[in-house]
Amino acid sequence: MSLVIKNGTAFINGHFEKKDICIEDGIITNIGSNLKADEKINATDMLVLPGLIDPHVHLREPGQEYKEDFVTGGRAAIAGGFTTVIDMPNNLPPIVTKKRFEEKAKLAKKALCDVLLHFGGTDKNFDEVKKADPLSLKLYLAKTTGEMMLHNPDSLEHHYENFPSNRPIVLHACGDSSDPETNVKQSCEKTEHAISLANKMKRHIHLAHASTKSEVLIAQKCKTCTVEVAPHHLFLSVRDESRLGPFAKVYPPLRSEQKRIYLWQSLEMVDCIATDHAPHTTEDKENGAAGLPGLETSLSLMLTACDQGLLDKIWVVQRMSENIVDIFNLKKKGRLKKGYAGDITIVDPKREWEVCGSDLETKCKWSPFEGKKLKGKVHTVIRNGNPVYLEYCFI
Repeated sequence: MSLVIKNGTAFINGHFEKKDICIEDGIITNIGSNLKADEKINATDMLVLPGLIDPHVHLREPGQEYKEDFVTGGRAAIAGGFTTVIDMPNNLPPIVTKKRFEEKAKLAKKALCDVLLHFGGTDKNFDEVKKADPLSLKLYLAKTTGEMMLHNPDSLEHHYENFPSNRPIVLHACGDSSDPETNVKQSCEKTEHAISLANKMKRHIHLAHASTKSEVLIAQKCKTCTVEVAPHHLFLSVRDESRLGPFAKVYPPLRSEQKRIYLWQSLEMVDCIATDHAPHTTEDKENGAAGLPGLETSLSLMLTACDQGLLDKIWVVQRMSENIVDIFNLKKKGRLKKGYAGDITIVDPKREWEVCGSDLETKCKWSPFEGKKLKGKVHTVIRNGNPVYLEYCFI
């Protein structure tokens, strides 16, 4: 059956305009005016966006399903407007062999959204990377949840050499020190080294969760480096640690308020927004686990900033959809365009709501933005031409 989204303000070719969008057999077939189809969704006063894409999530399955799994994580993604996510490899056990990669891909099929997978690099698994042939490779240059940090100083160069140059290597390059200033210095040093090597070897790298303006500026030294920023580094700082307590712990850590403001000043140099959705139980957080959930608040935080005049909606949509497609070589996603996937997110930009952890779809049921009032909420999500979330509810 065919479906038409009518009367909405659609993001098409880099700007917003009033257009109807028709989908048939899961594919966008027409964009225009007065279109007709078997079924209709009225998007009057709504923003019609390409299905959002999050290139950095931790859905915890396999190994830590008690924190999150592909069912709950997929629902959290859809509720946040994301029709596609790319999941990180630091599972327990980590996804560093072709066998584990294929097993995880099968598990991911039960998610309500599309789940793609990053593959993890180690000091020794160069042959496994080649056999798995993933769309991207994740390298940890510092500690993370799970044991995946590269220890051999030559490993980074070997992975740069062996992984296809047209596919991105995603870098976790944060500092290890608990001292805030030393941590920032370490992050910059690791980023500088990775950038210098990428320039030398002329390869595409992607800097995950940049948390300071200094890192973003360093990344600008390499034309083949792209950069992502997480909403929690834009909207939280060490000032929030007294309120959040152990729930503020994250890698990279929250920065000073001054550095948070400086990060905002560097956003024109940032290529995409990524949630780094990393859910933990409240018990695990109280015992020192690092990571914050973010799939269901990310878009609304960015739209609230737009409402406050801090950002432009065009900038936000580009960095939550089409830019990610270009970085990760995804096909037929991230744009409202004939022949592209019928993945569409419809948003009510005027809808006001308050973050309440117990109402969220994520299994962890908490948010660092608890009680925060936001403006702009996902109204409807269509995946492969089928509505899966309609008028703020799952179908």
